[in-house]
Amino acid sequence: MNDVLFVVPCPAGDDYTELSNVPVELARSRRVMGTLYRKHILNEGPLIHPKTGERINIDGRFMDSLQRNFTAGIGDIVQVPLANEKNEHVETPAANLGEVVGLERKGGKMYALIDARQDPEKFGKTYLGASAFLSTNYTDTSTGSKAGPTLLHVAVTNRPYVTNLEDYEPVAASAADYDGEDLVVLTPEETMPRTREEIIAELRALDGTDVDALEAQAGRSGDVSQLTAALTQALGGDGNVALANGITGDDLVGAVSELAQLSNAQAERINSLERDKAAVEVDKLISVGRLLPKARERAIEMTLSGDTEGLAAFTAPADSPYVKLDSPAGLTGDTDEGHVKDVDAELARLTSSDHTSRFFTQNGTTKR
Repeated sequence: MNDVLFVVPCPAGDDYTELSNVPVELARSRRVMGTLYRKHILNEGPLIHPKTGERINIDGRFMDSLQRNFTAGIGDIVQVPLANEKNEHVETPAANLGEVVGLERKGGKMYALIDARQDPEKFGKTYLGASAFLSTNYTDTSTGSKAGPTLLHVAVTNRPYVTNLEDYEPVAASAADYDGEDLVVLTPEETMPRTREEIIAELRALDGTDVDALEAQAGRSGDVSQLTAALTQALGGDGNVALANGITGDDLVGAVSELAQLSNAQAERINSLERDKAAVEVDKLISVGRLLPKARERAIEMTLSGDTEGLAAFTAPADSPYVKLDSPAGLTGDTDEGHVKDVDAELARLTSSDHTSRFFTQNGTTKR
């Protein structure tokens, strides 16, 4: 009889060794070493090849390929060279000003995230434009196969071939490794949220209310008379509020406080349920290889905020996931039958004395 190999769970009590690091091949990352800029480089729509005159259709599939190949490192180094005196694309390292560390899509537009490491202060000032250098069907040198549209470099030029592109936009980023997904965009000063100190200062200027003093007094003695006065003034305007059935100012403040606590508790419960629902949706994308696990938290936040365009920008298409998974074997859909085989009984049978069984130990040896 032919030997049959069964893989079964390790018996209780046996140890295992956890990998201390991830293989280099699975840990491609980018480190921001200069100043980070976002630059609009491409639009969906027809594009005439500058040399051959061929009409190229830049559609969603084309941009999907650019983003997918960049993430996979098909064009390993996507540099940012300065065009020469004839406004020609060059790839000599001596002309390089930085590196593209990420690609973003938004509303049919492709943006390159450029780490400017040389002359960073000139980007957006004297370095005004950019021109993407693309291959419509790049050869993956690691496999020899064609990989489709691939971004090879983004040249800095003040006379780009593709026009009507948005200007360089500064982007805030930490000095830590940049993984191409988590970005913090600089918000215009006038849209920044106010701090607690600013709000307190506005209240003091408005009617002289000293919030810190009132909070401190209430916390020390439980006296809420001044808080009641402030509340009744806000409600009645003239400081007089008609309270019926023996209700006092303390009752009013207590009721408002209890209502606020109840409202906060409900809001936390709703937020928790919404986050759980968003997590389920994101985990579905991860389970089919359309989203990388490291992007899980970012994707949940984008789902909660309703940023569907942002989420779609780094979610792989259904027909071309980042990780290609084998089709799962087993039951699918709704069924009342449950497992068609008793797993525990089958395991016991396979590891019984009638079958030769071996267990692997930590050092790689086997024992019966």
